Amino acid sequence: MSEQLERLLAPYVGVTLSAFDNLKLVVSVLAAEVSANHSSEDSPEPRPIAYEAQRKTDTGLEAFYCVEWQGVWVDCGRTNDYAASPAPLSREEESGIDMSSLRELNVPVMTMQQVSFMCMENAHFDHC
Repeated sequence: MSEQLERLLAPYVGVTLSAFDNLKLVVSVLAAEVSANHSSEDSPEPRPIAYEAQRKTDTGLEAFYCVEWQGVWVDCGRTNDYAASPAPLSREEESGIDMSSLRELNVPVMTMQQVSFMCMENAHFDHC
């Protein structure tokens, strides 16, 4: 599953967005994958779920955004990050998540065209 996730996120590896924009990007990319690969007749594939969570660090707890999809977690960045890249979490990193702190977020699912516009807009204003 991790290979599929890495393939889906590969076009966005060099893109640095705010952590919340990364959250919207990851949810939208995964939701597009779910809808592209499953018809209404199939049993529904689990949808990506966005969370605000806490993880253990050397200095204490850190708030961050993450997405869980089919048992794989994606780190979207610290809640106050303005320039982060989404990355799948290793099993070791997953164990650092304080599961009692998970707060599910209702994130808008964008079309892939909207995702492209968001990335282009960020790239434009990042260089101005």
